Amino acid sequence: MNSFGATVHERAIMAALVFCAAFLPLIIPFAHKGAAPMILLMGLAVATRGEPWRKGAPHFLLHPDLSGPFIRCALAMVALAAWIALAGIWAPRADGPRLALNVLAPVLSGGALAWEMARRPRAQTELLARVLAVGAGGAILLLLFEAFTGGALRAALPPEDSSYARSDDWTEPGRGATIAAVTLFGALLLIERMTRRRLFVFALFIAALAASTVLGIASNAAGIMLGAAVFAAACARPNATVAALACVIVAALVLSPLAVFIPAEGIVESGAGLPLSWLQRLFIWRESARAALDCLPFGCGPDYARAFKESVAPIIIPGAPGPLPGLPVHPHNAFLQLWLETGLPGVFLFAGFVVNGALAVMRAGMSGEEKAAVAATAAAMLVSALVEMSLWQVWRLATPALAGLFIALAIQRREKAALTKEPAQ
Repeated sequence: MNSFGATVHERAIMAALVFCAAFLPLIIPFAHKGAAPMILLMGLAVATRGEPWRKGAPHFLLHPDLSGPFIRCALAMVALAAWIALAGIWAPRADGPRLALNVLAPVLSGGALAWEMARRPRAQTELLARVLAVGAGGAILLLLFEAFTGGALRAALPPEDSSYARSDDWTEPGRGATIAAVTLFGALLLIERMTRRRLFVFALFIAALAASTVLGIASNAAGIMLGAAVFAAACARPNATVAALACVIVAALVLSPLAVFIPAEGIVESGAGLPLSWLQRLFIWRESARAALDCLPFGCGPDYARAFKESVAPIIIPGAPGPLPGLPVHPHNAFLQLWLETGLPGVFLFAGFVVNGALAVMRAGMSGEEKAAVAATAAAMLVSALVEMSLWQVWRLATPALAGLFIALAIQRREKAALTKEPAQ
């Protein structure tokens, strides 16, 4: 236990981190919403230290060095959360402060965990790294098992699923595959650094891709494939790939209101053969874009879609069991939701977060593989943001923080190995 730290407080913090991490193989396949409490509890454990508060407040808020992109990135996120809280004044639901905390808390927790890993000796984080690596690998294999057995383990767990075609049971591994897609490249980097078995790492990548494909959520498989392509490109040209990806993200954000021009009816009438959920999204995106343009410049307020979903005309699509919501509880596109509910200030601040985050990664003293893992994580998250994500789903926002913890531990192993001239395994 002494290897957890020199003081009782340090050992207690590390014990809390290991305890939370031990639930990873259960959370990802069977309880996706548990990702948020896990990350938030880990962040709170680190927050019991006085040091990050004493150093962080002056560094980021009282006397920030705005020449540094990391400081600008952090301040852009804090300002976005503050704007969300302010926009709650004119929102139809008075949830602005709570939703602002939903956005900011996972970011702060992820930052706290990265800071904690950077200051700890490798000997003190060895057990945490092993638990997370085993947990990530085990979660992937469990997802694969569930995918090919029709959710056998989920069916055996209470309560019994009485929904049509066991849709409730299938939701958990499907959402778990979303977490796996976003965290995959950080997890695999850590596993590779610990085992030095690249064939095993590749097998886990194939397992994650196969599970996502069989579970039938196309965005998860697409996120893994895009992440793999970005990872390969970033290994060859790290900074150029990070910069290009940031440009793509900002372009997708800026151009998302063009969804107002989607010829949804024409696509449906043409018999394009697209899945029903894809066709419905065309209408949802168009309606969201229309509402967003009507609410410029300051947006309709956080959680507008949930409050006004009943006022939007339902969608009639041939083959659907009945009328479908024209605007569900969220637009199924995080960029459109930014336009719709936070307006131009929210769009500008998020763009600042992306641009300065990319600059911070480019200037950081990370290896090419580490920058590639960051870029691949962002690419997988981009796919989710474009087709399904809501800004207010805390488990989705906690997922990049989990990926960041994997990458922070991988970085630590490389740095400590270089200092001691030991192999990184």
